[in-house]
This record gives sequence, C-alpha cells and structure tokens, in this order.
Amino acid sequence: MNKKVILIISITAFCMLAASFTNTNEINIPFSKIEKTIKKKMGFQEFLLESVDVVVEPNSQSEVFRIQSNNQTLGYVYVSRVNTCRAGGCSINPDDIAVDFEYFDYFLLTDSVGNVVNVKVYNYRATHGHQVMSRGWLKQFFGFNGSQTLNYGKDIQAISGATISAKTLIFDIQNAEILIRSLIID
Repeated sequence: MNKKVILIISITAFCMLAASFTNTNEINIPFSKIEKTIKKKMGFQEFLLESVDVVVEPNSQSEVFRIQSNNQTLGYVYVSRVNTCRAGGCSINPDDIAVDFEYFDYFLLTDSVGNVVNVKVYNYRATHGHQVMSRGWLKQFFGFNGSQTLNYGKDIQAISGATISAKTLIFDIQNAEILIRSLIID
C-alpha cells in the first residue's frame, strides 16, 4: 500500500474511535451537509459561515450562523436539537428527570430576509415519528418567515404516528424565525 492510503485509513480509524467517545448530549453540527445544501439549494459557491452570538431559550441546544460573502449577509443557518418524548413514552411523569428525552437534530436555511429556503433533519434519535424526516413534508416550511403562526393539521399537514415530533419541530421553527428576524432588524 502506498503511504497516502495508509494515512487515510489511519485517520479514518482514529476519527471513528474518537467519535465513539463523544458526548451524545452535545449537538453535532454537520458543516459539510450544511455547506452542500447551501450550494445546492441557494446556489452560493463562495461563502463563509459566521457564528452569531444570540440569546436562545434556557437549555436550548441551538446555534445560528450567518451566511456571509464579501461582507454581505446572504442568509442564515439555524441548527437545533428538538426533544420529542422521553425514553419510555410521552405519558411518563415529566418530573422524573432521570429519564432522557428522545430527540432529533435538524437545520434550516433562510435567505437574507428570513424566508425558509430548506429544512433538513439529519440525526433522528427518537423511536417514533421519523416521518418528519420526509423531504415532501418538510417542504411545507419553505417560504415561512415567522410573520404568521403555523397550526398543526391546518397550515402544516398532520402526520399519523409523528404528532409529537411534528408539533415540536413546528414550535422550534417558529422560534427560529423569531430569532432570525430579530437579527435582520438589528
């Protein structure tokens, strides 16, 4: 084997080993997926993602990035972890903090004025409700800008077997838009 192949195999093995020791409670931001989606959905080839220091809700696992090019804001990326039910079911005692929430991670892209351009669920760790990952269902959010309230079953199609995941995603996207719009106004 040549040295490059051995180096690639060694680096890959190291990364896999290191990943097995990471804290699963921390959100893993998929920068390569985000960049690929920006290029594909927004058509931007040259840009930087700049972390935005914003105040999010307590215990929130969300981050906001500004899509920048030539000192111009092209849009925003919001990355978040959404808790669905607790492991063991939605009806267990909510005061039992020893039981972990099930969750999923997603990101959304907006244009420079805050209209949703894309939503992608990239890490689904809940036992039910995986239907919210469907691209067709997620397209319902495209164009949403936070100026209206989204109602589950009316504005956003209900999903059998994914009610809690869908409702929590809708709630989080509405909060994301409020946050992003506050950045645009500032």
